[in-house]
Amino acid sequence: MRYNDFKTSGKTAIALNEAEARIQHAEDVVFWEGSAGAVRALESLRKLEKGGHNDVTIKWDGSPAIIFGRNEDGKFILTDKSGFGAKGYDGKSKSAKDLEAMLLNRKTSKGLEVPDSYTAFASNMRQIFDEYQSALPERFRGYFKGDLLYFNKPALEGDDYVFTPNIVTYRVDKDSDIGNKIGRSTSAVVIHRYMGQDGIEKGLQGMNINNIIQGDKVLVVPPVVVQRAPEVSDTDVDTLKTDISKYAVNIDTLLNTQTLANLKMVDMPKIFYAYLNSKVDTGLTALGEDFMGWLNSNTKISDVKKKRMSEHITQNIKGFRAMWQVVSNIMNIKNKIINQFDSHDADIKANIGDTYKGGEGYVLQHPGGDIKLVNRAGFTAANRSIRRD
Repeated sequence: MRYNDFKTSGKTAIALNEAEARIQHAEDVVFWEGSAGAVRALESLRKLEKGGHNDVTIKWDGSPAIIFGRNEDGKFILTDKSGFGAKGYDGKSKSAKDLEAMLLNRKTSKGLEVPDSYTAFASNMRQIFDEYQSALPERFRGYFKGDLLYFNKPALEGDDYVFTPNIVTYRVDKDSDIGNKIGRSTSAVVIHRYMGQDGIEKGLQGMNINNIIQGDKVLVVPPVVVQRAPEVSDTDVDTLKTDISKYAVNIDTLLNTQTLANLKMVDMPKIFYAYLNSKVDTGLTALGEDFMGWLNSNTKISDVKKKRMSEHITQNIKGFRAMWQVVSNIMNIKNKIINQFDSHDADIKANIGDTYKGGEGYVLQHPGGDIKLVNRAGFTAANRSIRRD
């Protein structure tokens, strides 16, 4: 099967500016790229059983999100995501003491009770400050954005290091390559992006982080590649391929960026995305059928825009229904692949509670934009359900 096996309209709804800030779910690519995005998602999934799995890495469920680096004067800064962009107070902490005080002040300045869990979080952030400062050379400039995996070296349970940074519990074989690195560390972080002094972010391509971070105490977790290829159903692929070919023009007419701009609805892909996320809570079935009800009850969308969207969808109802059919079919193929990855023997095992075997998911590297493989009914639902202090 080749890319040009598919017939598309050529007038795809590519509006990547809205999507560049995050890695897209495989099915969500359709909202921003139209039928060509559906093709890209399907081709990417289909190739996984023919060597493409070597481009798939574990998506770690880290928490909290942190930013650390050195400013233009070389002063080290460590904070969380909220602190870095804070308004009304200085959240770019330059010492361990200031970091803890800043975090606690978020609660106390508002007269809020400080939960024990939050006090422990602030204390842990203070604890790692000096470690990260020592690990980052004084000549370095700019910032790394990432997610913490642990503040202290995980405990051993049998032959595995076990840690739960957010809702996923990881078990890592102590004798594996990454297990040996964990054993020498005191804290670990997954780094996603580099940000310059001008605030512009970029990927990590061409940047050897392990040559930047000094010592073993701070472990920058390397990409962990999936070890076995999945099987992909030919029947599922053929069904999706047929739908894309049959309805490409209809889907692309619905999502045409120039039309949406003229109607002052350039954010329609984001609205579809928000609706799909809301279905995580109510059930990921019959997608699209209750969209108008959801839209009309959404207080964040103006009545004028609701009316325009309703009229546009009515005029392009075939494309609207086909889009959700394609999204559902991509999700179906993706989830079957995730289930296989989760069941394979590996040095790293993940589970959520006692009922869900698997972690946050996986990331598929792609030159057209990386794609994440996450089971929305599994990890996403569990993550949305937890209460955070």
